[in-house]
Order: sequence, then structure tokens, then C-alpha cells
Amino acid sequence: MDLSQTIAGLIEIVWLDFILSGENAVVLAMATRALPQEQKRLGVNLGTVLFILLRIVLAYALMACAGVPGFGFAGAALLLWAALATALRGASEKSPKIPPCRALGAAMAATLAFDAPVALLNMVAVQGASSGHKPLVMFGLALSIPLLAFGSAQFINVLRKPPLLWASAGLLGWVAGRMATEDALVRASAMPPEIMHDFAPAVGALVAILLAYGASRGRKIKRVADE
Repeated sequence: MDLSQTIAGLIEIVWLDFILSGENAVVLAMATRALPQEQKRLGVNLGTVLFILLRIVLAYALMACAGVPGFGFAGAALLLWAALATALRGASEKSPKIPPCRALGAAMAATLAFDAPVALLNMVAVQGASSGHKPLVMFGLALSIPLLAFGSAQFINVLRKPPLLWASAGLLGWVAGRMATEDALVRASAMPPEIMHDFAPAVGALVAILLAYGASRGRKIKRVADE
């Protein structure tokens, strides 16, 4: 990976970390609000640690699986789903709903269940943007930690509104297309790699933008109809 590719990867990772970092502070506050006062702070701190550990485990697991045939296609499908989910969250003004828990263990289980798919999408995006290069994966993982600890709601809200919403969806699709071209099945096929590398990211970006636009448009039409 040359310098220009490294810089592009860093920019992609920063953007993707912000849009996929989740709303963990809100989730923790909602899950722990019914805990006894002396356990609330412990619940928030423990939840943050668990969120970080989950991402560390996922990052290393994904790096270990990167050479498995089909991994790139699975990651690409998840990133297209992330583009759709990002558009749906951007079109919705609602905060995540987590029922209050009266036991610390139950609160941690509820927050982890909510965060697990978010963390998976986040780490898959980092893996795709880094093209499997460990230093870039570690950078993406390291950047996700302060976002979890201190929050990034103000940046998330900006990136999930048009026109940046379409750019975010397009970036997810671009990385998805590139991730598919790096799959072991593609490398082992007779298909010319130059064609895949030239066209797959652009096709992925177009598909992701169309999915995001359709989801956002459908949500607005439903909201108008309900009114």
C-alpha cells in the first residue's frame, strides 16, 4: 500500500468510524436509569469497557478470517446493509429504545445485545477500508475507543443528514465493492482483477446510494401518510 492509498484509507476509516460509532452513551443511560444510584456510574463505566472489548475481539477475529473464501462478499453485503440502516436512522428523529433494567447484569446484557450488530458493522467497515492492513485496522480500532468513551453525537447527526448522508452511503458502498474484489474467490477466478478493481467500488457506491435514497424516501412518504 503506497502513501496515497494509506492516506485515502485513513480518511475513509475516520469517516466510517464516525457514522458507524453508534449511540452508546444514550443506550447506556437508558439501560442503567433504573439501577440503584450507587450502581449507575459503575454500569456506565463497565458498559463502556465491554463495548471496547467487543470491538477488539471483533477486529482480531475479522483479521483472522480475511483470507477465508466468501469473507469479502459477506463483508460487502453487511456494508450495503449498513448504508441502508444509516439512511433509516438519518430519516428517523427517534432515539434508540432500551427498556430500563433493575439489575446490573441485565443492563449490561441489554446494552451488549444492542451494540453487537453496530460493533460488527463498524469493524467490518474498518477492515474493508484498510484492505486488511493491520496498522490501519489498529488505527480504526483505536479511534473507535474515544468515540465510545466521549461520544460523537454531534458529528453523527451531521453525517446522517443529506447531502452528507448520500456521501456516507456512497463511501460504505465504495468500500463494499472494493472488499468484494479482495475476496479469495475473486482472486482465484479467471476474471481479470483490473476490471473488478476499476468498476466494483463504483457499482457498490451507486447501489448503496440508491438503497439509502429509497429507504429515506420511503420513510418520508410513510411519515406524511401517517400525518
